[in-house]
Amino acid sequence: MDLSAFRKRLNNGEIDQVKLEYLRKENYYFASISPKSIFDNFKMDFSNIKERISGKTVMIIGIVLLLLFVMPRLFFRGVYSLSFIFIIIALSLLFSKSRGTPEYRQFDYRKRIVEPSLKLFDEKMSLGFHFDRSDLVDEELSYDNALVEARMVKPIKKRSSSQATSTITYDWQNSSNTDSFEYTGYKLYYEWEDDDGNKHEDVFFNGTIFKFHTSFTIKGSVNIMSTNTKQKVFGGEKEVNQFKRIKDKDVVVIDTENHEFAENFDTIATYDNEAYRFLTPTMIETLLELRKEYFFCICLKGNVMTVTLDNKGFKYATRTAISESKPYFASKDPDGDLNKRIVNERNLLLSIYEFKDMLDPNGRCAE
Repeated sequence: MDLSAFRKRLNNGEIDQVKLEYLRKENYYFASISPKSIFDNFKMDFSNIKERISGKTVMIIGIVLLLLFVMPRLFFRGVYSLSFIFIIIALSLLFSKSRGTPEYRQFDYRKRIVEPSLKLFDEKMSLGFHFDRSDLVDEELSYDNALVEARMVKPIKKRSSSQATSTITYDWQNSSNTDSFEYTGYKLYYEWEDDDGNKHEDVFFNGTIFKFHTSFTIKGSVNIMSTNTKQKVFGGEKEVNQFKRIKDKDVVVIDTENHEFAENFDTIATYDNEAYRFLTPTMIETLLELRKEYFFCICLKGNVMTVTLDNKGFKYATRTAISESKPYFASKDPDGDLNKRIVNERNLLLSIYEFKDMLDPNGRCAE
């Protein structure tokens, strides 16, 4: 089956050279306005050391010597207040320019570096993720509660918080394009404090969420959930479904008559024939192979397949594969860092499509 032009370019490592040259200039400009690390001051050519030691370098060396030799003696002698004053002075000298230049503070790293790097692969690539609960359920719920209702994550407590990272999308509005997808790293958690003032965190989900437009359309919905095993009190193991309780009167519980599949997954559907249409013997084998390595859940609704992978992504598809945070210090190798970013993003895209092709092999079609 022929791949789309986008997939071919991705496989061949082809990128837009005009956009690359523009991005390279932006990256060099950003490096020129970023704060320099204090450790850069210690790089000297000792063949001409007198001319190369700057006043700032002397100051930093002096502060380091002060911290290493003078401060401990002051502490041991009990001069705590004077020691504190010296520490404050030293830190203020070291980090007085830590906020960077006005150009650095105003530089929109996300818009000028991160998103253009994605468009090297295709103009329809962009940052973002549509947190659309209608892809999961039809009820008026928040996205987090819709994930619970669709049995994609464990039930959450009230006032829980969510955090998204590395959100990317490709041509999502074009529902007929089976190459289209959305991906995000996602964490769903609840923070609380015990009687002793110690802070704790209950994590309900910490992993990645994928959405694909598939080559088929499902009536109603189909949900496939990985199960855990738990030791019984009197020996042996039992299946444990950690998601929203399944009520037979609300949905149809699917029995594939495959004992291994039943041990690893719980499946429910609006219509049983729609579930069987997806769960072919080949697909069951694929899901069992994936289950050996990953804990995941699938929700099919219409022609959208949503997959949650807990704790880790698929191969290179990690939550931090696309870093959107602005680097604090200037890069010592702007070209090398940019090339590394491009390689990481391409690996991410390739691994997303490898995962998608397993779950929708007929979706590898030309545009």
